[in-house]
Amino acid sequence: MGAIGDVIAQNIAQPTAQQTDKTKSTDGSSQAVGYDPMRTARFFLYGCMFGPVAYKWYSLLDRRFPLPLVTLGSSAPSALGTSAAKMLAIGKRVAVDQVAFAPVAIGAFFVVMGAMEGKRINGIRASLRAKYKDALVGNYALWPWAQLVNFSVIPLIYRVPFSSVVSVLWNVYLSWINSRRSSGVPINSV
Repeated sequence: MGAIGDVIAQNIAQPTAQQTDKTKSTDGSSQAVGYDPMRTARFFLYGCMFGPVAYKWYSLLDRRFPLPLVTLGSSAPSALGTSAAKMLAIGKRVAVDQVAFAPVAIGAFFVVMGAMEGKRINGIRASLRAKYKDALVGNYALWPWAQLVNFSVIPLIYRVPFSSVVSVLWNVYLSWINSRRSSGVPINSV
């Protein structure tokens, strides 16, 4: 899914790249930067690494914050109590996911991608300083809502596939952020 998101991001951002990122060809003329298959390969590899981690994380959340069982034929007040208990457990899952996992996962993304791009530690730090905050804010705009749906109606075995579908949109955004230069220009103004 990361590779799909990156391909979409590269195709959406292509006009911008053609206008701003020119390279000199051997004859001295300017040439537009084209599709970068290595960038897509890095996203694919990162997705292969992240999928099992996400599954283990969802399994941990499922064990730590189990949803109450709904029994058939229960009276209205106890069914209401079960519904409230379910929403409380889901709220805890989303909160823990967004407070504990999301900040670490976003940081790991920039570190791993930076390493795969061949950046040294100073370059990775610069990427984190320039891009982490925007990525975390973007995360908080998308993922709490997606996780609310994921934890409330999606069975455990389908949570990673559901998240993968949402991840296509997320990876378009991450790919776009990651491809921006660490120039100090806010992502929102580009």
